[in-house]
Amino acid sequence: MKALPFIRHSAVFLGAGLLLISGACSTPSGDAEEGQRWYSMHNCYACHGRQGNDGKAPQIYPLDMSYRHFLGIVRDAGSPIMPKYSEEKIPDGDVADIYAWLTRK
Repeated sequence: MKALPFIRHSAVFLGAGLLLISGACSTPSGDAEEGQRWYSMHNCYACHGRQGNDGKAPQIYPLDMSYRHFLGIVRDAGSPIMPKYSEEKIPDGDVADIYAWLTRK
């Protein structure tokens, strides 16, 4: 009988952990219209072109990667050419909106 509270508490912690993990892996809902505006305001077009596929930098439209991967590239592409954009420079909400615009059909 003493094992029952342990099992109950373990199930609660496991459920909470799974909820946190699934939330961290999911794509935030973004606004594609706002994404187009942020794309322009953050000067992404200067390298990637006005549509994301007509610039000198790699084509990013249509975008074929997860939001998490895209966010990682925005934060640090590991490239000497693409700057690192901190959350203070391009907030996560703007990145989610840009992602929504670049993944539009």
